[in-house]
Amino acid sequence: MKFSVLGPEGTFADAAAKDYLKTQPNANVLFDYHPSFDQVYQAVSGDDIGLLPLENQLDGYVSATLQRLQTADVTEIGEITIPVNFGLVANVAELSQIKRIYVQFKTEGQCQKLLSSLPNVQIITTSSNMVSLEKFQSGELGDAAIIPQSQMTDLSLPLMRDNVADQDDNSTRFIIFKSQPANLEKLSRHHLTTNHFKAPLFVTPSFNDQPGTLYDILGYFAEHQLNLVTLMSLPVKSQLGVYSFYLELSGTREQQEVLFTTLQKMAAKYHVHPLGYYAV
Repeated sequence: MKFSVLGPEGTFADAAAKDYLKTQPNANVLFDYHPSFDQVYQAVSGDDIGLLPLENQLDGYVSATLQRLQTADVTEIGEITIPVNFGLVANVAELSQIKRIYVQFKTEGQCQKLLSSLPNVQIITTSSNMVSLEKFQSGELGDAAIIPQSQMTDLSLPLMRDNVADQDDNSTRFIIFKSQPANLEKLSRHHLTTNHFKAPLFVTPSFNDQPGTLYDILGYFAEHQLNLVTLMSLPVKSQLGVYSFYLELSGTREQQEVLFTTLQKMAAKYHVHPLGYYAV
């Protein structure tokens, strides 16, 4: 089985994938590294699996992942959360001598205190923390990079600062998925291996905006005591001002039947796009 993740080896996605495999008995996989979200998503087929970041504790949800899930025919089969932290490296002796700093697009939002203290430095956004490191290592005098703390031990540079994220307690949640539509009827036949579940989905109104739409959607879950742990809105892109709602529900094994009964009921009024149902 192939496991597609954001690469190269040594990224937080790589660490998350390896941690996830520790929870899976007899997992025999070949790691498949890609430089972009789209390439990871496109690489997953058949019985292969993929992993993408979904949420960071400091910088919130990863829009690049949510936008793909919004229309994707995938089934999420699990999630894994890992601690993340960052260090600063530079080939100069003082912060004031830094001219350019390489930083991954999501890392940037987690290190605002440091970056705001360098107002005259050119920020160059990259697609990966490891790309930031590679560009720094092949760069010029005055370059710097924010990289995973785990990569600091192999370096010896004039300027090195540990733990430059806005707070030490920081983590990122990743989803594991297959390239298969998450059919409600098929999902309802899946039995949990633990007592608690999570069920992510998109709900899109099938009519023009009107007062009380979100209240009505949330009422389905409140009526049946299904816990709502996430609520996000994303534009549908086909029309200005029209939005889908990304939801994550949680519950116990005893609520499995009521979960799928509720979603089937909602599907008669709204467009329900399930993304999976898995044990947590």
